[in-house]
Amino acid sequence: MGAEPTRTFDRLIELRLVQRVVPVTEHLGRTRRRSYRIAGNYLAFWLGVVDRYRAEIERGLSGAAVLAMEAALDDAMGWPWEEAFRWHLRRMIEAGELSDDIVAVGPWWTADSSVELDAVGLAGRRGEAVLIGEAKWAKRIDGRALVADLERRGSRLPLRAEAVTYAICTRSDVGDVPVGAIAVAAADIFGG
Repeated sequence: MGAEPTRTFDRLIELRLVQRVVPVTEHLGRTRRRSYRIAGNYLAFWLGVVDRYRAEIERGLSGAAVLAMEAALDDAMGWPWEEAFRWHLRRMIEAGELSDDIVAVGPWWTADSSVELDAVGLAGRRGEAVLIGEAKWAKRIDGRALVADLERRGSRLPLRAEAVTYAICTRSDVGDVPVGAIAVAAADIFGG
């Protein structure tokens, strides 16, 4: 009976309804550090935001429910926005716009989850962190303050290069970008 939930969970992963996420510095089959998320953005939004109001929508209170769901939209955008940022960084690597020896890009967090990084790029066989990035679902951010924060949090990475490229992402504008840092906006990611 104890294996049944595990087997069911494994089936959900196999069906790609649930996704197992591990820190980019870890190997999927060799770590206990992992988290799980609903794999599809639509399904995650439906279950996380819409389903909470479904009964009232069906009873005719759709106007108020739509306003509440609209208010929850920013909260629901975290993971999809971070993932879009990581995909953009991978495209930049393939296009030769970033270090071409980066072999993996993914999220990273400490064992106690006290430090999280949205994007870490690992280079070479050693898996040395050469790229550290953060995606903020905000219209404008202070680039210098965010890079300082990334430097502090990035010091917790297990293997970090002396020279690190910092990538910062927002919906529209990164102000005061430090020299050598990369600023990414939604127009860069989605082309427009």
